[in-house]
Amino acid sequence: MHADDATTDDIVAESALQLWAAAQTDFDPFEVPSDLWPGETVPVRDADIAVDTHLEVDDVRSALGRLDGVKVVVGREAGTVSVLRVIPEDVAL
Repeated sequence: MHADDATTDDIVAESALQLWAAAQTDFDPFEVPSDLWPGETVPVRDADIAVDTHLEVDDVRSALGRLDGVKVVVGREAGTVSVLRVIPEDVAL
């Protein structure tokens, strides 16, 4: 991984966390322990992260691919990559 990829990954991870947390309407991920998060959450689209970060969608998708299973859980549907869930820092991988 290049330094640029690591920087992009950090930017995308932070944006994904903030947007995903803001999208949740039934609970506040910053206030509720991760083991009490509901199973169904509101996803965040790659395009929304691209707008938030001012990155190209392809760069966001590449970063999400590297972050999948590490910091986020990614889903793919109809050409859209979405963050289905974030992986809390208090969860051991």
